[in-house]
Amino acid sequence: MASAMSLEFPPYRLDLRDGLLYRGAAVVPLRPKAYALLSYFCTHAHAVLSKDTLLQSVWPERVISEAGLTELIRELRQALGDDARAPTFIKTVHGRGYRFIAGQERTTVTRAETYTRETASVDGSAYELGSSAVGRFAELESLSAWLRSACAGQRQLIFVTGEPGIGKTTLIESFLSRLGQAERGTRHSLWCVRGQCIEQYGAGEAYLPILEALGRLARQPEGQAVVAVLRQYAPTWLSQMPSLIDADDLAQLERRVQGATRERMLREMAEALETITLERPLVLVLEDLHWSDYSTLDLLSYVAQRQEPARLMILASFRPVEVYTRDHPLKRVKQELQTRGQCLELALSCLSEDAVAEYLRQRFAHIEALPALSRLAQIVHRRTDGHPLFMVNVADYMAALEFSGLPDSVEHNIPDSVRQMIERQIERLPTEAQRVLEVASVAGTEFSAAAVAAGLASEDIDAVEQACEDLARRAQFLLRRGSEAWPDGTLAARYGFIHALYQNVFYFRVTAGRRARLHQQIGLRVECAYGAAASDLAAELALHFEEGCDYQRALRYLAMAGEKAIRQCANREAINLFQLGLNLLPQIADQGLRRRHELALLIALGPALIHARGYAAAEVADVYGRARALFDEVGEPSQLFSILWGLWLYYVVRGNHTVAYDIAKQLLELERRHGIVFPLAQYVAGCSQFWLGEIAASLTTLDHGLANYDATIHVRQVSLYSQDARAVMLLYRAWDLWFLGYPDQARGSAASAIAWATELDHPFSLAFARGWSAVVHYLCRQPSDCLLHAETEQAISLKHGFPFWHAWSRVMAGWAMVGMHGDDDGFAIIETGLSEYQATGAAMGTTLFLAMRADACAKAGHVLEGLCAIDAAFGHVRQTNERAFVAELHRLRGELILLRELGNAHGQVQAERSFRTAIEVARRQGAKSWQLRATLSLANLWVSQGQQAQAYDVLADIHGVFTEGFDTSDLKDASALLDSLRQAETVRAMSAQDPPVRFLN
Repeated sequence: MASAMSLEFPPYRLDLRDGLLYRGAAVVPLRPKAYALLSYFCTHAHAVLSKDTLLQSVWPERVISEAGLTELIRELRQALGDDARAPTFIKTVHGRGYRFIAGQERTTVTRAETYTRETASVDGSAYELGSSAVGRFAELESLSAWLRSACAGQRQLIFVTGEPGIGKTTLIESFLSRLGQAERGTRHSLWCVRGQCIEQYGAGEAYLPILEALGRLARQPEGQAVVAVLRQYAPTWLSQMPSLIDADDLAQLERRVQGATRERMLREMAEALETITLERPLVLVLEDLHWSDYSTLDLLSYVAQRQEPARLMILASFRPVEVYTRDHPLKRVKQELQTRGQCLELALSCLSEDAVAEYLRQRFAHIEALPALSRLAQIVHRRTDGHPLFMVNVADYMAALEFSGLPDSVEHNIPDSVRQMIERQIERLPTEAQRVLEVASVAGTEFSAAAVAAGLASEDIDAVEQACEDLARRAQFLLRRGSEAWPDGTLAARYGFIHALYQNVFYFRVTAGRRARLHQQIGLRVECAYGAAASDLAAELALHFEEGCDYQRALRYLAMAGEKAIRQCANREAINLFQLGLNLLPQIADQGLRRRHELALLIALGPALIHARGYAAAEVADVYGRARALFDEVGEPSQLFSILWGLWLYYVVRGNHTVAYDIAKQLLELERRHGIVFPLAQYVAGCSQFWLGEIAASLTTLDHGLANYDATIHVRQVSLYSQDARAVMLLYRAWDLWFLGYPDQARGSAASAIAWATELDHPFSLAFARGWSAVVHYLCRQPSDCLLHAETEQAISLKHGFPFWHAWSRVMAGWAMVGMHGDDDGFAIIETGLSEYQATGAAMGTTLFLAMRADACAKAGHVLEGLCAIDAAFGHVRQTNERAFVAELHRLRGELILLRELGNAHGQVQAERSFRTAIEVARRQGAKSWQLRATLSLANLWVSQGQQAQAYDVLADIHGVFTEGFDTSDLKDASALLDSLRQAETVRAMSAQDPPVRFLN
């Protein structure tokens, strides 16, 4: 949705339409990635852009490392003939990023100018929208231009904004009405559908307006084509709309979408919308986004940012005052999209005096001689400031007076606010109509006549429908909204308030006690009508029962709504709903019942918190700690699995491995005692055993867990437990296998984990798999492969917002960069990654990271820094009992001591002591790969001291136990040293004519 423009920074010109860089008339060749980077620089000239900003903004869905970014900067400078030391175009701002410093002349062709020159058509059929609504001609022209662009394949997201009553809905209705009139004379048509956000708990029910719009779209003529698209491209969405498919299809879909994630849902819907628009353009109207849920906003942002062609126009209305004063998440979403040129805003203001006059002229065209129209328009405009809703209500007031006494009666009798004006109109209604509207206001902004009949304690739905129909026919307070059949067979008409302000005024005319009774009566009637399907309306029912003071029912439906949000991967909405439930608990008088409700809510809240805030967040410990205490009082055995899992996650990621292992053993005992297959119990035990240095036991435990993993059962637990048990067991198994001396099997197990996580389409498990696989290649001393996995992990983490894995990937990438090129930037990346990792509250694996930093220091000759890292790592071992990498820490200390002492005999003694300790620790752990590496260090030391025979013997012994992995660096280096020792001894023996020494036999 970018503007068409050229940017000139002499002697260069960047053409954003053609995607080319020119120097004069000559094209300067650039790779696509370099062009994308230059475009971003040019459109953000003179701003300091950090590396993170560039990586996230320019390539949000591509794998670009910091090393790759540095290379692209070099490439751009070379293409522009720029000197980094005396830059003309791209300046390095040390410690902060880069700044594009060239002066620019911008030649812009605005969207509106472009559209006025285009011929709007869909497959050759023109769309003309006819005359405008009063005072909104320019706005309608803009909408028609943007529609033409959408019909040409350039997706459009337009925010229609303004204060309450300013005419947002009226403008959209006018646009769609004229669109429909123009359409009737053409061979082609559009899909037009709308969804409504409603004010409810928290930030609203996840995806509510989208699901509503999809349901309406699927029920339109030819809507089965939409259902077919959803079945193929968006099965997770279709599974949430059971009314569109039969029971067998639903069961099949639910099996197909097990383990669905938020990211999968976003991608599915984006692809489904693009496919739907292949057949015909789609106009999707989303109203009142100031009441929107987080998930709907995530989807809007995702759809707007996609680059694929789509004949899609989204009209989304909201009230700015609601968004900006309450810091609604829509504020951030809109700002980000505007910055990137991926949305437009159509801000509505009050009407001019001329527009007010035109409205009055059209409204009262049947009055042959409207008194003093110009004077009347002037007065109405002055009293209402041209506010459309107030103006309409004044016109209604004038009509009720039958135009007597105009214009003086308007001057002196109009109330000062639209609310007061509405109150006067209400007073003129018959008492029965007032009662109907008051009950309707409790039922909702849109409502079924059956719900209103329930509130009136009447079975006469026909009478309610007639009262509503009379009002709707006069466009007085209500509009028709079709009809609705409830699952119990009740069929009734639906209506909606013309404006939310009308509902609000009626609602607060009802006394508090009567409101509570009405909410309770309506809630019970809807609950009865929906029966087993009442969970579909869980958030709505929770609101009715809370306002009706039926707190047990409210808690039950809040829990249902939260669980539904988790199934939709809407964790923020789930947290809000569960927290609302916890806030209601003081209303439950029975202490035992109150605590059982609290325990259930806490167990449900835990996974949502882990997903949204991270494993090691203090809130996670608080929730699961409180749940564990409550379990001892009122818990059931099945609840303990979830509680212990959450506690284990917190403690293991915080690095408290002793406590974590105690919890793991409780899980294993619980599984044994109750005969429940719970593969995550084997995972948590195997993981804890690994970090404690019990490598062989870890492998045995994990293999047992893998043998008991049943995909038909346990894939369903992915969303609940945040990661897939099979994937993570394969990954820890890979580490165990490398430690135990099986490098080939280790790499194979890691590759299997990646393949499985990819098949599941579960981004968190895939990030896990890439991060752990990067470590496998670090262990194998393969920096290029390590970097590949780290970059892929980084891209996944940036795309899906995983700060834990983003930090992890940085440390891996930094080590790899030092290992491949001795690049000093790698050290800075390691440090940044460590800081980010600690900021998440995580401590697990700190010994690994510090070992990697020390290894990088040894390669680059930063001896003192490396020794400091080793000291810090041993301090962490003492604090956390994280013993898996202790052997390598001892070995690295020896290597760094040798570098520091440079041949000093005392230093060699210290180094030898460290190598021997490393060998002994590795031997006790059964960690043959660490033993080989430490032995190789010791052998090299002995060779430098002239002890070739001893070096050969000790190295040959450990080398001989390996049966695979001979392409890895450690085994190749060991083989090379052994061969060298053999050859040297052969030459020596031949020249001295001595018998060969023992190790050559």
